[in-house]
Amino acid sequence: MKSNKKSFFRVIPAIDLMGGVVVHGVKGERENYQPVKSILSETAEFFPLVEAFVRKLGLREFYIADLDAIMFSMQKDHLNLITKIRAEGLNTLGTISLMVDAGVFNLTGVGKILKTGIDQAIIGTETLPSLTTLQEIINCYGAERLVVSLDTQDSKVISAAPELCNLEVPQALRLLREFGIRHYILLELRKVGTSAGLNKELIKECIRILDVPLPERGSSFFIGGGVSGFEDLLWLREMGVSGAIVATALHDGRLTDQNLSQLNI
Repeated sequence: MKSNKKSFFRVIPAIDLMGGVVVHGVKGERENYQPVKSILSETAEFFPLVEAFVRKLGLREFYIADLDAIMFSMQKDHLNLITKIRAEGLNTLGTISLMVDAGVFNLTGVGKILKTGIDQAIIGTETLPSLTTLQEIINCYGAERLVVSLDTQDSKVISAAPELCNLEVPQALRLLREFGIRHYILLELRKVGTSAGLNKELIKECIRILDVPLPERGSSFFIGGGVSGFEDLLWLREMGVSGAIVATALHDGRLTDQNLSQLNI
């Protein structure tokens, strides 16, 4: 359901970390990822890119995928680097906000993220082992600092949880709503890094299920993967979606600071 009241639309840069640098994610094919090339920065190092997003585009919220942690079941991770950047950012850039996907799959992993002071821990369906584990995490930490990422391929959910694996996205959303989840990401992995455009019919169905704009205070619904440019962002805003997680269109300059400022006039 669309709202007649315009809400603040958030553009959140996606930062994929692998081997200590920011890489360009394409279609979820992680073995092929290469250090990102961006008009915003001369380097693929983490802090210069964060600084460029803040100073050149005025963006202060970040989605961070710790790919090493995701691929190696948190045996390797970038959490020290991420928390260091957050501390340095406070000193030089002002307040920044981070949501982090580090491939969590249990209470210990979520706690490890939240105890660093990171704003929100992302629970990706890709690594979630069961809905029982999800309930345990919610019981322990509450829902406010948790974001569930519906990791999808061809409109079906990718998940280690048998209850979610290969479900159509709308089915999975209905199921997850019963757990009191307040923050969601629809992440279409095949569209990541492609600028292929939005799956508008799927997004509309999700909007109907979630009753977007979400009526509960502090709830959110973000789209990740496939954003081709400014028109896609305008469409998402008009549909009442909370925001978009974007990388390629920011790095290649298709989205400018002027575009971003126009979204919330």
